[in-house]
Amino acid sequence: MLFLPIILKHNFYRQISTNSNHNNDSSVYPFYIQNINKFLEIFIGLINSDGYIEIGPQKQYSKNFNSKYHTKSTIRSRIVLRLHAKYLELLKLFANILKIAKIDELKSKNQYRLIIHKTDIFNIIYPFLTNNNIEFLNYNRRKQFFLLKYIIENNLKYWEDINLNKINNLFVESNKKLEFTDIINLPYFNNWLLGFTVAEGSFHIKARGTAHFSIVQSDIENYPIIKAIHYFIKGPESLNYHIKPENYKVYRISFSSKKDLNFIINFFDNNLLGLKKLQFDNWKAYINSNIKASAQNVILDKRSNNFTINNTNKNNNSDKFHSCTTNNSKNDSK
Repeated sequence: MLFLPIILKHNFYRQISTNSNHNNDSSVYPFYIQNINKFLEIFIGLINSDGYIEIGPQKQYSKNFNSKYHTKSTIRSRIVLRLHAKYLELLKLFANILKIAKIDELKSKNQYRLIIHKTDIFNIIYPFLTNNNIEFLNYNRRKQFFLLKYIIENNLKYWEDINLNKINNLFVESNKKLEFTDIINLPYFNNWLLGFTVAEGSFHIKARGTAHFSIVQSDIENYPIIKAIHYFIKGPESLNYHIKPENYKVYRISFSSKKDLNFIINFFDNNLLGLKKLQFDNWKAYINSNIKASAQNVILDKRSNNFTINNTNKNNNSDKFHSCTTNNSKNDSK
């Protein structure tokens, strides 16, 4: 994998010493400064769910009030991550490490937005994605990125020069429909899943005391994502398992078997960020104190997370597994 553009890496190193004292999660700085690619892959996983690529017209006004000529609108391009106010510290962490993002507040909605503007998208984010062959996996994000890529590659400057119908048709024709086997073998899948889980994952204890991990995604176009995650945790035994939607468009998978909990704990341990890390730590502590005492094989052995479809000998998840269960709680569609 290629490295992040040198200018961004240099910026990270140069500003780390002056800003780390202003962040409650400053302890993660040294790790992510040395693992910038990992950090951005996690960030892209989060954008796939709770973010979006916003492209639209930026109106321009002529300074000559007597001018009879129409001033074309330029193209506004932004990457936006919009979260509830309780995730503000997480947004600050991303902003402080990335150094290319700003945060603003939506007071009426009790939310905050992390925004990356056009110049940094064009000079840093876009080269990182294209040079490292990193793709958005969510269908809507793929479509948004396709428009961004078309604008950059065709050097379009004005909104009036964009033919959205033409670009949409090109996307339909050229969009690579990733199968779950393609997704799980992507070299950045593990890091992508960490970011995606921050948005869509849930570590919870049901009323009867059973521990569950669940994750959700909407729309049939995103079924391969859910299938890939299911296979990643369950292993080859689940190859032909079909995940049914909760309703006409929402897919949710939930895991509660001892083997699954063991794998999930070892995969996510010390890898999550923000409130999701706190949720996971409390969830793990509950399992350790309430389950391990009576079932000591729950979280003992370490299991590899380097899955590959074509070489099942690389994982230890080939035992017989319980089927995925369904959680019927209401989903917030993305």
